[in-house]
Amino acid sequence: MALLSACPVWSYDFPLTDSAIRNAYFLGTRQAGMGNDFLAQYSHSIPTLRVNESLISRVRIETPFLQVAAHASRALNYNAQDAVKDFYGKPVVFRMTLEICYMVGAPKPNSIRITVTQNDKQIVPRSDDRSTFFPATDPYTPAVDVGEIVNLEFDPRKLDSSTLTIQIDTPDDRHAKTEFDLQTLR
Repeated sequence: MALLSACPVWSYDFPLTDSAIRNAYFLGTRQAGMGNDFLAQYSHSIPTLRVNESLISRVRIETPFLQVAAHASRALNYNAQDAVKDFYGKPVVFRMTLEICYMVGAPKPNSIRITVTQNDKQIVPRSDDRSTFFPATDPYTPAVDVGEIVNLEFDPRKLDSSTLTIQIDTPDDRHAKTEFDLQTLR
């Protein structure tokens, strides 16, 4: 019981306090970096939406906390005080990037329907930017579109630490869903 009470409770928090910004800074700048295990929590693959065996759909979220940590990991001559000055009380967004692979020769962008909900309430993005998804290939293979890349930005004040559900519906009548437990993510 003492061990459980000694472990910090992490969950999605916004607005970021100066303490949360410092925690993100130190996470981003520690010797081993943020680590694959930490970053993997913010990205899900969706194996039911794929083109052949190698092109699998993915959803990645970037909370304000993760954005501070990522910025700190890349910045030179940067310290915790700089991070607090750069991020405390400043506008920030909750980002989501979806790489949806579902068919060779996919229809033009805006063909996929994406619904984001939390607590059975739809969360409408502040911005929705879409483009055709051409996966990386070698120089001898022609580029073929296989879906869409969707970049969504949300007002972080409209989200809380409950489960975030992303429902994806493709024009060829395929459906997929993934969930992020924001109670376990910062």
